[in-house]
This record gives sequence, C-alpha cells and structure tokens, in this order.
Amino acid sequence: MPSSPLLFIINLDRYQSMKLKAALIRNSLASGWGKISTVLFRLIQIPVLLSLLGVEDYGRWLVVYSFPSWIALANLGFGSVASNEMSMAAAAGDLSRAKSVYATTLALVSGLFVAGLVLVGFIAPFLPSESLLKLPAERHTEITLVIIWFTISTLLTFYGEVYEARFRSARQAHMPVILYSFRPWLELLGMFIVLQFSHRFDYLALAVLCTTLLYTVAMKWLSYRAIREITFSRQLIKKELFRPLFKKGLSFQAFPLGNALIFQGNIIVVQLILGPVAVAIFGSVRTLVRSINQMFELINQVMWPEMSLLFGVHDYPRIARLHRIGVAVSIGTAFFCVLFLALFGQPLYAFWTHNNITLEWTLLLLFLLPIPFNALWFTSSVIHMASNRYERLAVRYLVAMGLAIIACSIMSAVFGIKGAAVSTIVSDLVLIPFVLKESLRLTHDTWPAFKAGMLHEAAQLPAYLRRFSPAAMLSKKTKEEEQLR
Repeated sequence: MPSSPLLFIINLDRYQSMKLKAALIRNSLASGWGKISTVLFRLIQIPVLLSLLGVEDYGRWLVVYSFPSWIALANLGFGSVASNEMSMAAAAGDLSRAKSVYATTLALVSGLFVAGLVLVGFIAPFLPSESLLKLPAERHTEITLVIIWFTISTLLTFYGEVYEARFRSARQAHMPVILYSFRPWLELLGMFIVLQFSHRFDYLALAVLCTTLLYTVAMKWLSYRAIREITFSRQLIKKELFRPLFKKGLSFQAFPLGNALIFQGNIIVVQLILGPVAVAIFGSVRTLVRSINQMFELINQVMWPEMSLLFGVHDYPRIARLHRIGVAVSIGTAFFCVLFLALFGQPLYAFWTHNNITLEWTLLLLFLLPIPFNALWFTSSVIHMASNRYERLAVRYLVAMGLAIIACSIMSAVFGIKGAAVSTIVSDLVLIPFVLKESLRLTHDTWPAFKAGMLHEAAQLPAYLRRFSPAAMLSKKTKEEEQLR
C-alpha cells in the first residue's frame, strides 16, 4: 500500500503510462501487420488480375471497383463518430453513455442499410453503366448486378465500423485491424477461384460480397466477447443523440467524399479523357507509390484510439508528445521511401507487372512528388479526428479534393497521364497550413515547442525503438507490476 497520496499519484501515473505504451505497442504490431498485408495484397492482386483479365478489362474492373467508395458516402461517418464518442465515454467511466451511443448508432445504420438497398435496387437497372465502361449493351444486366452486390457489400461494412467502436471502448483497437487484414486475401482468393471459370464482373462482385459478410459476422461476435457490457437494446436508443450524431456524421462525410474524388474520381477522369489503358497504368503506378502512404495511415491507426482515450481525460501533455512523435516519424518515413522508390521503383514495377506495362522514370518521379507534402499534414490531422473536432477540417478537405480533381481534369487533358500524376499536390498545399495550426491549438501546444519537441523526438527515435521493443516492454512491465504490488 502506498505510504502517501503523493506516492500513490506517482505510481498511478506510471501505471497509466505503462498501459498507454502497451496499447501503442499492440496497435503498432497489429497496424504494422495490417499495412504489410495491404501492401502485399495490392502487389499480388494487380499482376494476378492483369494476367487473368487483360489490360483493358482490368482497367474496366478498376472503374467498377470504385463504385463502393461512392456508396460508402451514405454511411454519414456514424461508425467513426461512435468510435470517438464511445472511447472518450469509456475512458471517463461513463459506460451508460457508451451503451446509448452504440445502440443509437446501430439503429441509424440499420435504417441506412434498408433505405440504401431499396434506392439502389430501383435506380441501378436504369443506369447506362455499360456505356461508361465501353461495353456492349447485352452486358447491361451483368453490370447492374455488380452495382447491387457492391451496394449490399458496402452497406454491410457500416456495421463493421460500429463493432470496431466496441473494440476501441475495450482498449482493443488492434483486434479489428488484425481481422481486417485477412479480408482482402479472402476476397482475392474468391475472385481467383471465380476467374478460373468466368470473367463476368458480377460473379467477381458476388465473391467480394461473400467475403464482406463473413468479415462482418466475425466482427460482431468477437467485439461482443471483448466487452459484453456494451450490447444492443431498443431501450438504450436515445432520440436526443440522433441530432449530434447526424451533425458530426455529415461533417465526417467530407472525408470519404474527398477520398472518392481524389482516388476513384481521378480514375473516372482518366478513363473519360485518356481511356482504359491509361487507367491501368495510372491505377497500378499509383498503387505502387501510395504504398508509402500506408506508413502514414499506420501511424494514424496506432495513435488515434489512444488519443481519443487521452482526450476523454484531458491529458494534453501526452497528446502533444504523441503528436510530435507521429509527425516526425511520418516526415522521415516519407523522404526515405521516396528516395528508395526513385532509385529502385522502375525495376520493381517491371517485375511486379511482369513487363506488361512500361513505366517511364519521369512519370514515376511525378507520382512521387506529392508524397512529402502529404506527410506534412496527414499524420497531424489525426488530432482533429481523435478529438471529434474535425468539422472545420472537413470543409477544407472537401474543397481541397475538389480543387485537386479539377486540376486532374485540366492537367490530364493538357499533359496526359503525367499531368494526372502530379495533380494531387494541389490538395496538399491547401491543407498543410490549416491542419498544423489547428492541431497545435487542439493539443494546447505552441509552434516553437512543437518544432523543438519534434526534433528532440526524432533524435531519440533509435533509443525509443530499442527501449520499447516487445521484449524490453515485457520485462519492464513485469518489474513495474512488482513495484506497484
């Protein structure tokens, strides 16, 4: 038993720090595996589908495969909003609010599922989708079924996001990352089996749907086992939560809408202006280059759940320090990876695509150019998301992506695929000053302290890696638990 209140506070703070470090390590390992899995999946998926579908049909499949991103806009961000609200409520000990947010969010998602399915079921048969893909009219029914299967698959993922919120409330944010990492491999396996017998796009979309259904069931069951106290009950649905959830959800929709514009929208622009062969080149090179961005997303995945918990208890010193570490690591990673791909990207791409597509070095450099600019703001933006104070960022993000898609249209028409490659830098230049300034305000940090702290954390990174390795942390955890007892 501690001999004084001061000693108790010191030991409690040490214990909380130990819990935070352990959670960050679990998140790091899970997110690291998840990103490695994603990169490997994309590196394997593209040559497999290229060889089985051919360049033109692969380009068409990329256009079709972008459709779920537009359907995902119907989500209204309820899962992400619920994750933050439930995490902060659980950290503050308000489990009753966490239960109400969970039940209310599930009710809203169920309503969206039914409404979305009915709406697309009525509209899809009348869409001239085969014209966009430059396919014969007799394939209209096939593409209509693709839209319907993708709609059901995307709507099911809305439930998965709510179940992820339950994991985060239990401080097990690493679990949904691990589960999600296996989903694309099952999806690719299903598509590979289908392609042995048919090249119909609707059969491929049905394989994606089956994978999503299996993933959603696993998320529901395992998240319940993680925290049995948070379950669905109609009595827990609070109508007064509808308005704040909708308000924050509508703001959150700026991010998936912006992502659809910058990723899937660019694909459609390139398809309309330059054709399916250019789409195959653009999509494959962008996939190789954006493997770097997976590292930035990994950093965000590691920090976001724990930052939400820290915001719940107003622990701003730890939040500010995590912010500095994250941005320093992100910038260093960006420059290292850009240099690596600038030197070795061409032979890697040739090996990866089995020389089916030729990549010019200048085109590769243009794709790489926006990456360091993206690193300057992307990791810092996690502060806005984790604190559930992202409304101002949402407006600027949507505007920035809209400007980028306009730039892509103009530059594709004037400079061809090289113009499309570099057009995304427009969005980065718009977002950098606002994101950094607002992040410092939310973390109660200052620009001089942030710069000095970031340089200090960058210099200490090798020592951190040794000190917080799994083996070192396990030994330290055992010693600290003995001291606390």
